[in-house]
Amino acid sequence: MNYQILLESYASGEDISKDELSLLELELDSQLESIKFSRTQGCTEKAPKHICVVAQICEGSSWITCLASILDKSNPLSLGKKSRGAKVIDALLHNNYLMN
Repeated sequence: MNYQILLESYASGEDISKDELSLLELELDSQLESIKFSRTQGCTEKAPKHICVVAQICEGSSWITCLASILDKSNPLSLGKKSRGAKVIDALLHNNYLMN
């Protein structure tokens, strides 16, 4: 299943299963690697407003940022670990998708 469909389902009130969370984690890792090599990744495109709202991030944010935020909310990392959202922002800055 496409990660965008899973996020759409989540935005409409459906829960994300453990297996789906695992798939989303893999997708996020894959996207973080992909943005290093290609500027045509759909994950850096703006997500729809309703996805940003449910992810609790600013309207106009990218799909990858929404994905990280939803994963952080749905499957929090242990204390002391850098959040997925922070990792995504770092990667986007490092690869010149965002300006400092």
